[in-house]
Amino acid sequence: MNTTVILVLDRRRVKKGDLYPICLLLNHKGTKLYLNLKDSVATKFWDQQNQKVLNGAPVSPNVSWVNNHVQGKKTDAIRLISLLEQTGELAQLSPMELKQRIRNKSHRASFYGYLDSLIAQFNNHGKQGNGEVYLRTKVFLQNYVPGKKDLFFDEINFKLLKSIELHYLAKGNHLNGLSHYFRTIRAIYNRGITEGIVKSDAYPFKEYKIKQVKTHKSALRKDDLMKLWDISITEGTLSWHARNMFFFSFYCQGMNFSDLAKLKIENIKVGRIYYTRSKISKAMSIKLTDKINEILEKYVSGKKRSDYVFPIITEESRHNLQIKNYRDAANHALKRWAKKLTLNPSLSFNTARHSWATIGKDMQLPIGVLSEGLGHNDQRTTQIYLDSFESDVIDGANDLITSS
Repeated sequence: MNTTVILVLDRRRVKKGDLYPICLLLNHKGTKLYLNLKDSVATKFWDQQNQKVLNGAPVSPNVSWVNNHVQGKKTDAIRLISLLEQTGELAQLSPMELKQRIRNKSHRASFYGYLDSLIAQFNNHGKQGNGEVYLRTKVFLQNYVPGKKDLFFDEINFKLLKSIELHYLAKGNHLNGLSHYFRTIRAIYNRGITEGIVKSDAYPFKEYKIKQVKTHKSALRKDDLMKLWDISITEGTLSWHARNMFFFSFYCQGMNFSDLAKLKIENIKVGRIYYTRSKISKAMSIKLTDKINEILEKYVSGKKRSDYVFPIITEESRHNLQIKNYRDAANHALKRWAKKLTLNPSLSFNTARHSWATIGKDMQLPIGVLSEGLGHNDQRTTQIYLDSFESDVIDGANDLITSS
């Protein structure tokens, strides 16, 4: 954004004694606006090239004081413009709105503006999943802090977070849902501190502690998994695809649905599946087993290397929405079968992930290999554990867990 601010004399108006006001000339989006700084000087005592009052000028209290004053105003304005540009808010402000922000000496950093800039960064770098999480967080805040066009970092304090908590839980929502949003807000705030957008003085999460409760895992044991595998489902239906994908996730060490949806034929080579886990950008390698191949045979025939394995994404421009919609519909189908088979009613694709880990834990396999249900409290620690094992150890664990 080519926004500039310089010191000038406002020659549109003359004051008594042939004095002209010293102003900030703001140029934003092609519009020029003047901000009067309350100091005046005669034309012959103004150095426009260096933007300062010349020695000998009859100003009060003295030339040095006036120059320091107006230069300080210019510096403040430049800092504010730079901050607004970093947060992405500058592009959203009209010339008059920017003038008002400078006039009010408002150096408050916009949380929404910074959040919008992060969403744009994620989308531009192919991390639409992260962008979607941040966008949903913004919508969450707009719902629970209504009536505000903008939300500033300094407004996110203990009182506001506690108020959101009370309203969220009063609607019958689960505490862990709130924890998800607050952890995202905390991550954004921490990044803002690191990037110098906001100071750490008013960091709200020193006082407000994010709460979370342990949830009952929706894992299935092998007997229940076989009930789902053995049922007769009409080929080509949503339920048929949902079951295939559920077991593909299970046999592939609890592969996330988003990664499953993005899997392409080219990810399968030399007896393995290679992909990058989108949530943490970790490279994954899974040995093809008979069970995995049995499912793949239903999908890979006649496809090019660049084609997706599963029929989920059909339009690249809408792939995030298509993944979400398909996952929701497939989870609904799984829940219908759970009811018929008297399985855990919370059956979903996440169940495949928990089942892989829980069965392995029951078999007393190393907790590092299992990744503690693939939902370790500290995901970084989980990855450290996993990274310490060679691929043949992981392959062996997968064979033990998924074998009949």
